[in-house]
Amino acid sequence: MVRIVVIGGTGLVGHHVVDECVRRGHQTRSISRHLPTHHSSRRVAGAEYIAADVTTGEGLTDALLESDVLIDVLDGRFGKGQRALDDGALNLLAAAREAGVRRAVVLSIVNADRAAFSYYRAKVRQEKIYQNSAVPSVIVRATQFHNLVAGVFDAGGKVGLLPVLKGAAFQPISVQDVAGALADAATHEPAPTGVINIGGPHVLAMAELARIYRDVTGTTSRQVNVPLPGALGKFFTSGDNLAPDSPVDGISFEDWLRHRAT
Repeated sequence: MVRIVVIGGTGLVGHHVVDECVRRGHQTRSISRHLPTHHSSRRVAGAEYIAADVTTGEGLTDALLESDVLIDVLDGRFGKGQRALDDGALNLLAAAREAGVRRAVVLSIVNADRAAFSYYRAKVRQEKIYQNSAVPSVIVRATQFHNLVAGVFDAGGKVGLLPVLKGAAFQPISVQDVAGALADAATHEPAPTGVINIGGPHVLAMAELARIYRDVTGTTSRQVNVPLPGALGKFFTSGDNLAPDSPVDGISFEDWLRHRAT
């Protein structure tokens, strides 16, 4: 049994990581700024929940005491959230050293260092803080989630359109499969480079993902090809968002959509 602390354990990824660690029989603690209610769908039976603030460091050392590994799945896409990734990593690692944590695992994005995009640059800064830390760290870089691709189609459907980014392909992965990879990184021998890439089971053109979405959801929205200019467009059309050599034999986009519909 490994004693694991999940930072951001009530978030989109975090509650799946907590669930996976508990399922594997690890002593699991979830750290978040606010505690979930006892009836929350993001509260996992068998896990311990503690409130602490990574941006100020308040309560972190006590929250990390008697733990072997921390898994950081905090997210911050805009403004203060991006800056909090830096502060959070520094505060977490200082508290981890003081508490005697033996390993850190942090979630990032495949080829984030190839994207001239503010959120991705923030994730790279976060990665470097972990890599330069005295606490041995593993970076798990994932491709885009099923939720992101479906979210683009969901948003377009509200105005009767199914937007397809011209020239883009995706390798979407389920949050559950990402959680499994993070739990593996917490307990298995780390990769020599300290970086693990993971992607979904299939690389698919966005037009093919749109076809799957239409078939599963029955939408009558009209497909439209749209250009995505700038740094973000270059990232997705160049294939830098993909990890074709590192597929996870997990939940496909189609199966994820069908489960979402039930």
